[in-house]
Amino acid sequence: MKRIFAAVLCIAMLCGFPVVNAQEAVVSVEKDTLLSALYEADISAMQEALSLGLVTSEELTQYYLQRIEDYNEPYNCFITICDNALEVARQRDADRKKGLAEGALFGIPIVVKDNMDYEGYHTTNGYYKKDSQIAKENADVVQAFVDAGAVIIAKANMSTAAQDALCSKSQVAGETKNAYNTTMAAGGSSGGSAVATSLNFAAAALGTDTNSSLRIPAALNGCVSLRPTFGLLSNKGIKRLNSTRDTAGAITRTVYDQALMLDVLTGGTQHYTENLNGQVLTGMRIGILEELSYATSKEAKRKESNLDKEVSEAFANAVKELESLGAEVVSVSFPKLFSLSNRTFSSGDATYKEALYNAYLEVLEENDVSVLIYPSYLSAPIRSGVDENGKKWSATSQVNINNCRTLSPSAGLPEITVPIGVHSRGSGIGMEIAAPKNCEQLLLDIAYSYTQSYDHRQAPEGAPDSYQDANQGSLPAVIDDYLYRVAQMQTEPTTLPEETAATATETVSSAVEATPVAKQNDTLLLYAVLAATALMSIIVVVLIVKQARRQKKKHKEPVA
Repeated sequence: MKRIFAAVLCIAMLCGFPVVNAQEAVVSVEKDTLLSALYEADISAMQEALSLGLVTSEELTQYYLQRIEDYNEPYNCFITICDNALEVARQRDADRKKGLAEGALFGIPIVVKDNMDYEGYHTTNGYYKKDSQIAKENADVVQAFVDAGAVIIAKANMSTAAQDALCSKSQVAGETKNAYNTTMAAGGSSGGSAVATSLNFAAAALGTDTNSSLRIPAALNGCVSLRPTFGLLSNKGIKRLNSTRDTAGAITRTVYDQALMLDVLTGGTQHYTENLNGQVLTGMRIGILEELSYATSKEAKRKESNLDKEVSEAFANAVKELESLGAEVVSVSFPKLFSLSNRTFSSGDATYKEALYNAYLEVLEENDVSVLIYPSYLSAPIRSGVDENGKKWSATSQVNINNCRTLSPSAGLPEITVPIGVHSRGSGIGMEIAAPKNCEQLLLDIAYSYTQSYDHRQAPEGAPDSYQDANQGSLPAVIDDYLYRVAQMQTEPTTLPEETAATATETVSSAVEATPVAKQNDTLLLYAVLAATALMSIIVVVLIVKQARRQKKKHKEPVA
């Protein structure tokens, strides 16, 4: 085989075709430049870098573990760091070399909330650690990620027994602090998952949502999260707080990654990522849910003086942005919202839940709108702990108007949170989009269309890019540059190593000398075939570059 390969290289050179040394092309990307590009990178770009050999799963895992070691202390995101993470990553690399890299998350480091079973590790649910908590098997949602090739690197902090929506404070680890400001609350109960994702301590995270436990932490920490239709995902292996409302879900930095995570959670049967539509907003009618967007007399604390001006302005701006993308946005009223929601919330009765959902559908139909939107919260973000002036804040003594608990959990419908700004106090501001049951694709399409043109996520300053001095652009930009240079090498002659060239010459000479004159035409035909093979190699590389750029354009370019 080596002699045949050498002959092909020699013939390609004699015919004027270029020869690429792939290893030289790979190492031409400076390691620090690549590590810098991993900061804020999305999962699809990481997968492409892994596939091209620009980075290994072990290096990617070590990158995140190092960031945790360097920056986690003031934020306190974790209960357990998984000591098998690098070993699992090395196994992923070994499988990749064997051609066994199957799965949307193959080799990608992920964090899971510590109320989910991960075999061999404690599932504390926020309580003090005990030997009896060590899981014997994976929760179904964790197993889905393992099957997709993910590397579980840590178990995230949470509020004890998932009972606090304001803060993520556990018996075992204490309180997780907001990614933007450590004197602000991170939200609960999936605060560890949200802050870890926002700070680039992992590619993404798993969490759970009873009332607002995915979406409030995501909103406060500049992330995306989708609470799926109740019952869509298995709760087996999860410590639940409420059997009528609890669901698993993901927290990500981008909508595209949210779609990919939901693909994995649903076993790859729904194809959310493949079906993303970046043009869906054109001509769509969207309803602003008045009761959750503005002051109202229907609930005492929702008076004008309790609404935060910055939150209201961010939401008003988001509405204008949706309109600029072709959506028609109108105000709609849901008079029975609070009475139906409160009754469902307090009783958990399935009949009340269905009544609330049917009333929601009536609002959509009567107003001819596809979805409802509103801010994730209306009051000023909650302060927590001790601030820079030594003042101790009580989260429960501050006004809190949480919109995430009112509709989606009580009605069982899906809802997504997307960033629409950052508050001057140091907390993210989010917008909710609520759709009918089993319309996760619609939510993802709307959020994707919006964020492609108006991306309000800001990376927190407290855990910066450690390799910023070597930065040469985002990971997609670094990959594009790498592919371009690979293609360029196809147009430039490359000198073969002396040993390889000698072997190639010897092989060809031997073949010619051993061939009878009568078969010289066959030999020339063989040369032509080999030359054509070399030409095909060039074409394949060019097609790879073009396809990669088409995919980038499809998923990354702003919608006009």
